[in-house]
Amino acid sequence: MAHVVAFFHSTTCGHSRRMDSIVDHFLRTHRETVKVAKVEVAERADLATRFNITSAPTLILLEDMVEVARLEGRATLPDIKDAFEPFLGLEAAAEQPIELAGAC
Repeated sequence: MAHVVAFFHSTTCGHSRRMDSIVDHFLRTHRETVKVAKVEVAERADLATRFNITSAPTLILLEDMVEVARLEGRATLPDIKDAFEPFLGLEAAAEQPIELAGAC
């Protein structure tokens, strides 16, 4: 199965800029199983519309180009791991409530 993380972001959004390095770290640690597509929503409004993006940042995990998980707003590395690793065949981190805040 091919997994892609689509990172919809905006260069004018502080939350998006802060999440960029977190997303890079997650992808470095999962480089054998996940590819990344970083999408600037202002430049690719067609993709933002196709995936129903209403705010940035938004992360979508695609499996064979079908959405299987989504995180909207600012997310931490544990948030991303908890949401996406179960779909990658990996155990998620210890149970912690996922609290997402901040979107542009």
